[in-house]
Amino acid sequence: MTRADQATIDLLTDYFDAMEAKDPERISSYYADDITLTFANAPTITGRAAMLERIMTLLGKVKSLAHPLINVWEEESGVVIFEVSSVWHFHDDNVVTINACSIFTIADGQFIDQRIYVDNAPIDSYLS
Repeated sequence: MTRADQATIDLLTDYFDAMEAKDPERISSYYADDITLTFANAPTITGRAAMLERIMTLLGKVKSLAHPLINVWEEESGVVIFEVSSVWHFHDDNVVTINACSIFTIADGQFIDQRIYVDNAPIDSYLS
């Protein structure tokens, strides 16, 4: 596995910037029509609309959510594996940072699959 090229890093960075800005149009532009998301042990969701609804619901629970990239690797098939710090800024001004590892599959500049592996136990009370 090799380090990701700059175009892939820029794509991820731009996507996470759109999330931090809570911009639904920009966010949804990164999703293929039939995108799938598996978040830890939760059931997989399918489709751009379902994905956008899930993300916007989550973002409504925070002031902002940043994702500084730590390491990014890429396969020739469009599979990208990355380590990220999720920096959660809550409405009570509490800030919590949690590291995660994700596997995204990219085709034609859009995400077709996202698999996110993280232990969100430190922020469960905020998300419920």
